[in-house]
Amino acid sequence: MSDLLPQQGRNDRHMRRIMSRAAACLTVVWLALVASLGWWMSQRVVSAHLDRLAESAGHEAKTTARVVDRLFTEMVSVANMVARQSLVIQLATRYRTDPPGAAELTREQRAAQFTRDPLVRRVGDFMNELSRDLGYGRLYMNNMSDDTVAASNWAEPDSIVGMIYAGRSYLQDALQHGNGHLFGIARLNRNPSYFVSSRIDDADDVPQGSVTVRFDASEMALYLTGQHLALIVNRQGRVTTTSSEPFMLRNVAPLLPHGTALPPDGDEDPGEPMTVRPMATPHRVDQWLIDGRPYLVRHHPLSDTQYQLLTLVELDHLEPMRTRHLWTAGLVAMLGLGLILLASRALGQAMIRRQEERHAANHDALTGLPNRRAVLAELDRLFALAQRKQMRVLVAFIDLDGFKSINDTYGHAIGDQFLVEVARRMLAGLRKSDELGRLGGDEFIVIGLVDPPVANDPDEAVKAMRNRLKPLLIGTYDFGESRFDYSGASFGIASVDPFVSSPQAVLEEADRLMYADKQNRRTLGTT
Repeated sequence: MSDLLPQQGRNDRHMRRIMSRAAACLTVVWLALVASLGWWMSQRVVSAHLDRLAESAGHEAKTTARVVDRLFTEMVSVANMVARQSLVIQLATRYRTDPPGAAELTREQRAAQFTRDPLVRRVGDFMNELSRDLGYGRLYMNNMSDDTVAASNWAEPDSIVGMIYAGRSYLQDALQHGNGHLFGIARLNRNPSYFVSSRIDDADDVPQGSVTVRFDASEMALYLTGQHLALIVNRQGRVTTTSSEPFMLRNVAPLLPHGTALPPDGDEDPGEPMTVRPMATPHRVDQWLIDGRPYLVRHHPLSDTQYQLLTLVELDHLEPMRTRHLWTAGLVAMLGLGLILLASRALGQAMIRRQEERHAANHDALTGLPNRRAVLAELDRLFALAQRKQMRVLVAFIDLDGFKSINDTYGHAIGDQFLVEVARRMLAGLRKSDELGRLGGDEFIVIGLVDPPVANDPDEAVKAMRNRLKPLLIGTYDFGESRFDYSGASFGIASVDPFVSSPQAVLEEADRLMYADKQNRRTLGTT
């Protein structure tokens, strides 16, 4: 502080005493100012940090909810579709109820009786192919006696054909109300799974049985890929799917909105309760201690009212952050402007980290393309833009047929190089306005805007994109010692009017067209 004092005469001791006292007073005032300002700034920084985390969690929850809603919608749609297949109705009608004495037979004996029927095997093969394509744990059909007549695993050693699922609420609800839902533990392999059932009706609308889709929670968890923790929770508070294993099958009912948690229904274990209590924080009601660890919690309802999406942001770093603020205030009191520069540098590093986190959250690490979250967000923006510009939205699903065999034959390293090369080739065939993204695994998506179709060629834009992209993927891929020819991918391209369609609808249509193209390519023997 001596540099800040004015120079005095050498012999003016009285003035020196005055200036010394002034310096001491300024020092006290400076320390008090730094202490109060440091405390205030610490509170502001923590509050702003929490606001940013809350905003990030809210955006992530909204995007993840769209993906999960689509998965639940898809399960219902698939169950309804299979239940309306003519062969399935024919099979259900043939085995509507078990003959007398069937319950006394073993499961293997009942299975042997069913699988001798070629129609059972044919329906089972159809279910197996559909289950494999969609990544479902299992597809199966039950009759009115709750006996499993056909299943996607009918030819496997752990087949469930012949299993009698008496008392399962989702089967009863399907027969009574048309559809049934349940989260439960699969009886044979003990996998936590979602079960969605649809009733099979004959031509006279008489119930003949039900079709069930089983989607394992471990597969659902693959879609919860944000930077924060994501929990899918049922109405009893049980965690049915999560991106953090310690939460799986635990109960977090206190986190649900007040008055919405239901008591255990007796159908499934409600899960071991976690210790959950709100944190005593001023002006905020979204911070909780869960098993002793602090979290910021965001809620987002799902279209299936049985479940809710919770996004948890870990707050373990807040106390160390406050401690750093205290030390920073002390250092500022002693070092002044020097530490202000250091604080500016620290703030810049924090901003860079945030940008890096945002980039990582929205881009695929292997190809560098936008990931599922980023593409879905951009698709929403394109719909709004298309409405303003009177244009149409174009969406293309691309599935790399045979990718698993490339991995199995040449190894995952070559498989990764193949994905990168596919992305490079497709980028070369896009218009400047198109955006290519990777949905995950061997699935890619292209979105863009196109002009309204002309009357004499309504599919011009779809044909143009297919003609640009499809040939690019066919041909020889050379990765040094590994070289192979690739016959191409399955494409599903949809062009929709934004005023009569929606992002969810166009994604489902592109997905349907892609699977139709895949089936056609299988039929023609091109895959």
